[in-house]
Amino acid sequence: MAHALPHDLPMLKSLQPVLETALDAVIVLYPDGRVAAWNRVAEQVFGWNEQEVLGRPLAELIIPPQHRDAHRRGIARFNRTAKASILDRRIEITAINRAGHEFPIELSITTAKFEGDDIFVGFLRDITTRRMAEALLQRQAREAQLLFEVTSLAAATHSFEDALRACLQAICDLTGWPLGHALLLAGQELVSTTVWHDETDGAADRLREATEQIRFTAGVGLPGMVLDAEDPIWIADADQDPHFPRKGLGLGAAFGFPIKSEGRIIAVLEFFTYDHVRPDEDLMLIVRALGDQVGRVLERKRTEELQRLLAHELNHRVKNMLSIVQSVAAQTFKDAAAPGALRAFDGRLAALASAHDVLIARNWESASLHELIRKAGLGCGADRDRVRADGPDLRLDARTAVALSLAFHELCTNAVKYGALSNGGGRVDIEWSVHDGAGPRLRLVWREQGGPPVAPPATRGFGSRMIERALAAELGGKVELQFLPEGLRCLIEASLPGD
Repeated sequence: MAHALPHDLPMLKSLQPVLETALDAVIVLYPDGRVAAWNRVAEQVFGWNEQEVLGRPLAELIIPPQHRDAHRRGIARFNRTAKASILDRRIEITAINRAGHEFPIELSITTAKFEGDDIFVGFLRDITTRRMAEALLQRQAREAQLLFEVTSLAAATHSFEDALRACLQAICDLTGWPLGHALLLAGQELVSTTVWHDETDGAADRLREATEQIRFTAGVGLPGMVLDAEDPIWIADADQDPHFPRKGLGLGAAFGFPIKSEGRIIAVLEFFTYDHVRPDEDLMLIVRALGDQVGRVLERKRTEELQRLLAHELNHRVKNMLSIVQSVAAQTFKDAAAPGALRAFDGRLAALASAHDVLIARNWESASLHELIRKAGLGCGADRDRVRADGPDLRLDARTAVALSLAFHELCTNAVKYGALSNGGGRVDIEWSVHDGAGPRLRLVWREQGGPPVAPPATRGFGSRMIERALAAELGGKVELQFLPEGLRCLIEASLPGD
């Protein structure tokens, strides 16, 4: 049935089709803010029927108390100046229904002339469902971002404590809860750590003190319940829950969840808010996944620590073996006619040991070319101020590093004994670059100058043969020794592993 328009506004009959067919709530106001018309959708949205609202001030019906004064001032200002900031545009505000429930609406207001006065026509739409959908999408986006951040941290960090702090921060950001705390499992007890997230500027000091006084074994307090259940636990009213011993601190809700490594609990994270909040099942699913991700940090850290231990043990055993070889060499060369043969042999073993030291620092994965050159110079007693190394920061695989370390030792030893470093004025310049072809290739030039005049040797010694033949074969490249008058020049080209 069509709603009758107020008898004193016959000109509003032209709005009758709009009132009856509009999909939004339509409200018409007199210039003083009283209701002149109210369509069926408005009845459904606000709970008032038309006869109940006609002639009544709109401020008493649907405007929240905190906005009523502004509403009245706005109408008075428009009647005085014909200016209004909210006309002819869409805004999102809140309204209340007959039961006093406040909810979000989208509002647009326009004006029409009646007998020289302006009347207001408002179109209102309940956007509660839209806001809920937007909030759900925002939460899902935050959850995805949270999982990404913690997963990225789990893949990058070497610190379990850093991972715990990041997890506390991320979950507090997601939930809006101000407090988070981490406990680590030691034997059969969860021990409080110094890893806290506190947005209350010290207001949680009493909670910290109370936490330190409790032994959280299985079933004791929120952490103990998580340990016992091996699943997330939610407490909606902390002060009333008999299993929550930290009472009297003004806390409302709390929840905790386990961090697991290889199926075993290694830590528990707990969170607190001052409001009473009902359990959130979706959040519990998210934190369960987060617990698995953070647990992987410790799994990887333990694996890396074991690898480092094994690598250092291997390095120790290799050095022991080299010491044995040196002892055997000492016995073998004690009657050797060639002077300095044992010393040269020891130097070469020391070069191998030096390469091992550089590699072990990187878990036998790679070695710095700069570091290899520095170690070679120190090993043969070269003055570091007379050796210049210039080239890009380059890391070499283990095979290339060991081969080049031996070559640098031979070149440096020769320079100290006979070449540019044998007097007070010579120097060595080492330059290298990487070129792309069928694959990346290293080009390194060792250039001596300022030393005694150089002449090509009548015969090639072991060092020269090792550099020119063995090194070239080992590196998959070429090595050229040039005995120029101004000083020795060595060109090394080697293939590098691709990325």
